[in-house]
Amino acid sequence: MKKKMFFVTAFLAVIGGLVWAHEFFVIPREIKDYKTGDTIALDVLSTHHFMVGEEIETPASVNQVYVLQNGEKTVLTLTANQARLLYETSYKLKGDSPALLVGNRMGGYYCIFTDGSYADGKKAEVAKANSQKTIAKSRYFAKFSKTYLTPNVQDDSFKTPLGQDIEIVPVTNPANIKKGSTAEFQVLYKGKPLVGAEVSATYDSYDNKTENKYALTAKTNKKGEVKFKIGKSGIWLVRVSDTRASNEADVDEENLAAIVVFSVK
Repeated sequence: MKKKMFFVTAFLAVIGGLVWAHEFFVIPREIKDYKTGDTIALDVLSTHHFMVGEEIETPASVNQVYVLQNGEKTVLTLTANQARLLYETSYKLKGDSPALLVGNRMGGYYCIFTDGSYADGKKAEVAKANSQKTIAKSRYFAKFSKTYLTPNVQDDSFKTPLGQDIEIVPVTNPANIKKGSTAEFQVLYKGKPLVGAEVSATYDSYDNKTENKYALTAKTNKKGEVKFKIGKSGIWLVRVSDTRASNEADVDEENLAAIVVFSVK
């Protein structure tokens, strides 16, 4: 993908079973130095391969994609483009203050059968509809994303968590992440540092043929922090996923995932 990224993209992974591994991006269609009043055209993709649309999710699967700027929340309307297998939307910049793009896939349930197939829903309802199959496990999942559309070296709002159930908070200002630098992030689970979590990172030209392929992996320290050496220019993605026993009745596991995507010049 030939793009020098000025704006950071948002990511959201959605739906259960085989589909929950999809990555979900919002990418500016044209990369340039936008200014106050400019309208940014955005492409919203669901895919296993970076930057290429593979599937249009049902509208109900995408809870919200919105922008926070100047203390205001602007929910973006998504329009399906069947030919490109993606959604299209746009955002008009309201001033030169930092704009944060957020995506949430707030909750879903699915069951995996012993034969490897899956069905959406909690254990009881899935078992009733599939009496000939045996359920191996049931799972609740939710996906969270955020991006810093207009990072500013003078701004420190990037340090403030949104309060998502699982969240990646940059320690390094996204505006200062350059080729050859080290970028640091903190992972929070329910507002507290997530220790020993495996975090993955990759960039857009690393591997666009292998599903969900990442260039780097590292584990968070006792503060929930992790560092990556940024060796290439382009679009970078940092992702974390956490799976643990669920406290909810009729559900075996809870899986939460978060992502941050940023540009490196």
